[in-house]
Amino acid sequence: GPVVVLTHDGLLHRETWNGQLAAFAETRRVVRWDRRGYGRSDAPTAPFVNSRDLAALVASLDVERVSLVGCSMGSLVTLEFALEHPDKVSSLVLVGPIVSGFGFSDHFRSRGGRGMPSRDAPVDQRIEYWTTVDPWATAPESTSARQAMKALMMANPHNLTGAAGLSRSPGFAARGRLSEIQVPTLIVVGESDMPDVHAHAGVIQAGITGSRRVVLTRSGHLPHFEVPDAFNPLVLEFLASVE
Repeated sequence: GPVVVLTHDGLLHRETWNGQLAAFAETRRVVRWDRRGYGRSDAPTAPFVNSRDLAALVASLDVERVSLVGCSMGSLVTLEFALEHPDKVSSLVLVGPIVSGFGFSDHFRSRGGRGMPSRDAPVDQRIEYWTTVDPWATAPESTSARQAMKALMMANPHNLTGAAGLSRSPGFAARGRLSEIQVPTLIVVGESDMPDVHAHAGVIQAGITGSRRVVLTRSGHLPHFEVPDAFNPLVLEFLASVE
């Protein structure tokens, strides 16, 4: 069937898509991957560009075009790939998206002053913050998702340290080039996600002609992880309609 490639966010890894594999694989070929320093991928030893890693992955699949689903940082990578390789993309699904070239507020950077540990803080403190304190990574009512997130992070603590600050931009900002994207695009945001993410989603929707934005209730930054029963049919219906 058609190929869909899933790119994860900046905290988890390929297993964040566990709730999509079986449902998506009924009608299509599903590929998920760990970006450098995450999950089973090796930590980088030199600067690298995520969108070019994604390009290498897509090239290895030996198919003409793919649908791309990316969450958070994965959506930024997805947008950059789509601009670099428009001929390889059939559709985009951007989840809790951000776009390069559009800034962040002090509220976003400080997580509202809620005591987010620094990048050099012990990993267990950082995991505790993301899974018990931060009110946007998952919605307050997403108790089971928060527990699952904690289990994944504790089993893969290198997710928070493995990239080692070596990720680099492809050399352009996507915001000013969004109008170049001509493929069907679905934007999915959790209603409890941070204001900045909703702002980025609005910029992306305004920039990509014909794109559609959907806000899912009872979810924060990871709606596919928190409310798969709402997310999966929405995305599958979209993919079927554009294929």
